[in-house]
Amino acid sequence: MSHSKTLTKEAGTAKERIREQLRHLVSLVGVSGSEQEVVKYLKESLSPISDEVKVDHSGNIIAVKHGIAPGPKIMVSAHSDEIGFCVKNILPDGYIIFDKIGGVSDQLLQGRKVWITNKKIPGIIGIKAGHLQTSEESKQVKSAQDCYIDVGAFTKMQAEEMGIKIGDAIVFQSDFMEMHDKDLISTKSVDNRINCAILLELFNQVKASDFSGTLYGVVTVQEEVGLRGASMIGNVIEPDYAIVLDTIPAGDTPDINTEKNLPVYLGKGPACPISDGVRGEGFFTYIHPKVREMIEEQSENADVPVQYLTLNGDAYVTDAANFNLAGKGMPLGVVATPRRYSHSPVELVHLNDAEGVLKIVKGIVSDNGNKSLDFI
Repeated sequence: MSHSKTLTKEAGTAKERIREQLRHLVSLVGVSGSEQEVVKYLKESLSPISDEVKVDHSGNIIAVKHGIAPGPKIMVSAHSDEIGFCVKNILPDGYIIFDKIGGVSDQLLQGRKVWITNKKIPGIIGIKAGHLQTSEESKQVKSAQDCYIDVGAFTKMQAEEMGIKIGDAIVFQSDFMEMHDKDLISTKSVDNRINCAILLELFNQVKASDFSGTLYGVVTVQEEVGLRGASMIGNVIEPDYAIVLDTIPAGDTPDINTEKNLPVYLGKGPACPISDGVRGEGFFTYIHPKVREMIEEQSENADVPVQYLTLNGDAYVTDAANFNLAGKGMPLGVVATPRRYSHSPVELVHLNDAEGVLKIVKGIVSDNGNKSLDFI
């Protein structure tokens, strides 16, 4: 694909290539179930740097790269989808009512700009004029069921003529904002487009002569609505072990007791949840002991600090929870990129953390087959 080739040629460092891939990836609309635009871009970008790329009927991507000698099958995965909304109905006066897809907070809704479909039809989630709000109304948080989107149409027919249909994907409109420190990026869908960018860079850097065995790069769909892509694809590859790449909330803001509840800091390196599970929902992941050793060794080799933590009982879960039950059991671990303000249009990520994820995972791939995967 000409765009990805241009990025590889023009960006001089891995961090800059990740930045430019992220810039493009977050500009795409890819709500769970409507990931086509993201999947198409990733397939076209992976094809020149892989030995084989497949996309299944649901949109899960499997990219394959063979090493120089026989060895274990290692899978590195990320997910392509983002949280958002879909068109529930078009009212006679042209306003749009909508449903949420994934974990979107009602606090984020009113007064926000949105894009509808991958054509980015502009819309506004309406808010009652402040001059007319009662003191009680000014303190209320409206649910999605009570909100509407204004697309500048005055009839249902006008909205339909714009190309809007029932079920169309909707995302927050958000620019790619570099902070004063240019390595800090704020935008939508950092979860999980940052790790899609890291996976692209991993395949861009790893040559067949660098490792033994087979590297599988997997990009799943519908993670945000129940890890569904991981369920679809978990038994297809049957890797010997896996590294799941995702984001993780950073706890270093004034509204969180960081050390007690969420000891993850932006700019202090990748995070590794040793154990996580959602209370009452059956999701649970515990890192395989040998995979933990791999992460620790490569962290030391690359001089990249890793933030280790547990998140049991909190609302944090990744594709790892479904992957580790696939086949006869899949040894795995999660290497996560911290980001503040999760599931919002202003997620904040530090590119140094992303580069750290890349270095650790590249080291694990390069060392593939040199460590036993025995549990004891």
